[in-house]
Amino acid sequence: MAPVAYSGALQSKKKAELQEIARALHLSDAGTKEDIQNRIKKHLDQNQSLLEDNPAFSGLFGKRKRSTQPLPVHVRSVPSPASESGGEIVAKNSSSPGTTRSTRRSFALDPIHDATPVPEVREVSMMLKNPPISPPEEETSTSILVNPTPHKDASRMITSTPRGILRNVAKPSVQLATTTFQRLQADAKQRARVFILASRSTLSNSVNIWLITALLELLYVLYVVIPWESVEFPSSRPAYSGNFYVSIPYLPLTTFQSWAFWGVLAHWSIPALVIPAVLGSVVSFHPANATSARIPRVLPLDPLTASIMRLAAQYAYPYETLNATLHGVDVIGPRWRILNSAVGVALAFTEAIFTAPSAYAEARMRHRAGTPRRVTAPEDSLSNFGES
Repeated sequence: MAPVAYSGALQSKKKAELQEIARALHLSDAGTKEDIQNRIKKHLDQNQSLLEDNPAFSGLFGKRKRSTQPLPVHVRSVPSPASESGGEIVAKNSSSPGTTRSTRRSFALDPIHDATPVPEVREVSMMLKNPPISPPEEETSTSILVNPTPHKDASRMITSTPRGILRNVAKPSVQLATTTFQRLQADAKQRARVFILASRSTLSNSVNIWLITALLELLYVLYVVIPWESVEFPSSRPAYSGNFYVSIPYLPLTTFQSWAFWGVLAHWSIPALVIPAVLGSVVSFHPANATSARIPRVLPLDPLTASIMRLAAQYAYPYETLNATLHGVDVIGPRWRILNSAVGVALAFTEAIFTAPSAYAEARMRHRAGTPRRVTAPEDSLSNFGES
């Protein structure tokens, strides 16, 4: 059986014929007619040197032989001086692109009529039938080359969309970080300033200082006098059970049943709280508490008088005598008691000096506005009472 030979243009063949050629070339015959045709054409272009000599597939290269072989045939068959001059013209004009086209055209058109090898009869018949179909080949080839352009546009559209989205996303920058840090720093400074002003207004009052020092002394007395007990919770891990534990102190209820506990608290509170509060409310030299005004603005407590009385009571209270009956009654000690009281007196005296001008001015205005002339002054009434 003679081997099958394929010839003719691929565009004029049916799908079944193209599938048969693809199977003969060991290619896939799946897909549409255009896919199989492009696959065969690509394979022929890549393996042209091998398939041109194969009689089964040489008919598929009929047109390509005629377009690629004229130049070597002309050089071999016409060894005339004209060819040498033509070669010289080509070599000379290679440097000038403007004249190269004309020389190449004349050089390529002459050998077509003189030295084209005569193909087989079968190839000639196929070539005579197929000229009208040659233009579609160029159209398909151009369409194949033009098709990738929409893919490029599509890829550009796809890649441009995320870029547009990313432009709207806020990116951290050094300027933004610096602005945020400066804002946080300003807020911290503002809060610190407010805290300092609030603390200053609280600690710039002699009454508040007296209460704060008394509270600190009370906490120290409770810490020393109370027999604290603790509950220990060992670690749940066996490896650390002997070294690590949690201890929580608590106040035993038997402490409130002890007379010594209440005795120590009473002897501490009498000179520290009771005597200064009573005498500071009774004795006052503040101008607002003057009796010369018709409606005096009575202050509930004079902090300067209370501080002075506290210092005197801390110094004169008989802790040494009471220590004979109640051991350890002076928990704080004379040194710290007198020091705390002296500091309180100094701060109260400073506050009184600072507020004295405004207090005397307010008292004078109240005295002028509220005291009538016919009312007898306290000094006159006392003198009249002595004369009688």
